[in-house]
Amino acid sequence: MNRDANTPGFVQIGQIIRPQGMSGEVKAVFEAEAAGSVEELDLVYLRNERGDFYPARISKLRVEGKGKNISFFVQFEHIADRNSAEALKNRGLFLETRNAPGFITAPKENSLMDHEVIDEHNASVGLVVDVMDNPAHPILVVATTSGTRLIPFVDHYVTEVSDQNIYCQNLDQLEGV
Repeated sequence: MNRDANTPGFVQIGQIIRPQGMSGEVKAVFEAEAAGSVEELDLVYLRNERGDFYPARISKLRVEGKGKNISFFVQFEHIADRNSAEALKNRGLFLETRNAPGFITAPKENSLMDHEVIDEHNASVGLVVDVMDNPAHPILVVATTSGTRLIPFVDHYVTEVSDQNIYCQNLDQLEGV
């Protein structure tokens, strides 16, 4: 969840990744513990170029699972073609704070210290040396051989925590950030 300092009534619960198909459908990732929380959504908020929130009603939500990964495909009522969907790429999806329970449960900060971070190729990324407290979600501070790397503790990047290891995916999307 991402809190906005100017608008404390909204929290970020996900992000639009890319358009899907020609009818305006988009692929999205959500920061929910369970797909059930996402499947109950019918209204989210998007932000325009000025940073204002505006409602976006979900007309259709499709869920696909491949292994441990769950993909969400969303059709908004006001988006009818690929060009309009393309304009939403990388935009956050928000809920009013009072409607956001069920999204993100933060880990206890000390419980992740000294865990080894492993990427989707089973290669070691580094060790967790700190967990930054962030209103949206915790951020892992990982010491690597080439410096420090920040990894948001959300399902899109962290797939599993077990036996002093944190298994991650999509870390290439964080390059240059």
